[in-house]
Amino acid sequence: MNRADLKYLSEAATSMTDKINEKGRPHNQRYPFQKQHPQITAHLLMEYSERHVPILYGPQIPRRDHDDTRERYSRALLTLFVPWRTVTDLCDINQTWKDALKSRQNRVSIRSWKIIENIQLLHECRKDRDEHLLQVITEA
Repeated sequence: MNRADLKYLSEAATSMTDKINEKGRPHNQRYPFQKQHPQITAHLLMEYSERHVPILYGPQIPRRDHDDTRERYSRALLTLFVPWRTVTDLCDINQTWKDALKSRQNRVSIRSWKIIENIQLLHECRKDRDEHLLQVITEA
């Protein structure tokens, strides 16, 4: 967090006429961490002024229609699309990830469900592509 961020946060109560007279593009909205967060003095969250597409590193989100990956699928969706601070916010101690997703699915926004459906559609397209490629190879 630099001086500009601190200035922005301290001027949150500035009058509207002062903000209208500022030159340049509008500031990106900034949000401080909660007081109990260990990095409250060094970090903050800043909302982008333009949309960005996140790129996830690591293993891909599993398919929802495979029973052997259902727990990993549920855990991935909960961690990505449900707000949480500790693991118990996502899944109780004596609960499966599948049951946790079922009980918390109302916390996932409609927009997020569309993204989840697109992820599943991407899996299905890859499967169809692989099947078609195998068919072409066997016919050749």
